[in-house]
Amino acid sequence: MSAARAQVFKKTIGEQDWRHYFDHHLYAPHGAEFKLSLFPLPVRLINQTSWSKAFRGQPELLPRQRYLDLCRDGRRFAFIDAMRRRWKPKVVICLGERHADDFVQAFALAKARATDHVLQPADQPKTLRVLERDGTTWLICPPLAGAAGLMSDVLLDAMGQYITRWLLPDDFPGRSTGEVEPVARPS
Repeated sequence: MSAARAQVFKKTIGEQDWRHYFDHHLYAPHGAEFKLSLFPLPVRLINQTSWSKAFRGQPELLPRQRYLDLCRDGRRFAFIDAMRRRWKPKVVICLGERHADDFVQAFALAKARATDHVLQPADQPKTLRVLERDGTTWLICPPLAGAAGLMSDVLLDAMGQYITRWLLPDDFPGRSTGEVEPVARPS
């Protein structure tokens, strides 16, 4: 998002721009983005505690597959799509192509128009699945971490540049330059 913001405001992306964005814009109140997980409980639990030990006594969560099915078939996916319909985001970034079917189910994308876009700013191409419906575009992309992820600054900058095709300066809160006054932080 830092790279997309810089591109929208026609600014160069500096080495520390991500830090300013992280500190002053990312997930800020009245900000331009928010994060939501399809499956909110962490896959890896603290101190490598096993799933069955961590959630013993909670039958809806055991085995783990029951929890995944509850999210898929219960009200969570419907809740996620209802939020999308209410807030009408221009772009939804879905991290982790191994959950592509879950993203399609959660956002009711079975009949959405779908294409692929290849990010290849250097020698390692990454494929994004692009779905469009009701004025929203979903990008199903590799995770940020890992050998197959969008780990390099070059790939993240290319991803940001690609996202800008759907964004305008008005999509970002703050002054027209894209900057906001620093927020006082508690000491």
